[in-house]
Amino acid sequence: MNQKLQTRAFERVASILQPGEQPVTATRALVGSFSAGRLGTVVSQGLITAGAGAVGHALTRTKKQFVVLTDRRLIFLPQTFLGGPGTGVLAEVPREQVALAEAKMGIVSLLRIAFGAAGDGVALTFPRVDKKNAEALAAALVPVPTA
Repeated sequence: MNQKLQTRAFERVASILQPGEQPVTATRALVGSFSAGRLGTVVSQGLITAGAGAVGHALTRTKKQFVVLTDRRLIFLPQTFLGGPGTGVLAEVPREQVALAEAKMGIVSLLRIAFGAAGDGVALTFPRVDKKNAEALAAALVPVPTA
């Protein structure tokens, strides 16, 4: 994804950012249920499985999304027909409730993101062209060790 799309995603969320909140990274992704596999999500575009949490279930209704990570939240936007960030927020999750549960990088990259302790979350898949974006998002979600 080019810098122009990331900048546009940052502009889309600018009006809802809290004072002092800073965007970290943004990327497009296919959103599926937390238990979806890499190829299964790409082929079926994220079929919903039983037991998905409320946020994860709601997010899987719109498969192609833009994910914006700030220093305080993970924000989900719709993706336009041409692959850019759409308007309107599909969901947002406070950063302290977001954890990277798994990262698998390859031709099709997969990030499993858990939301809190309720067993909720989503699986994000990225085609080869967006692998660097998947890596950047995974790196940004790794917790910073406290001294």
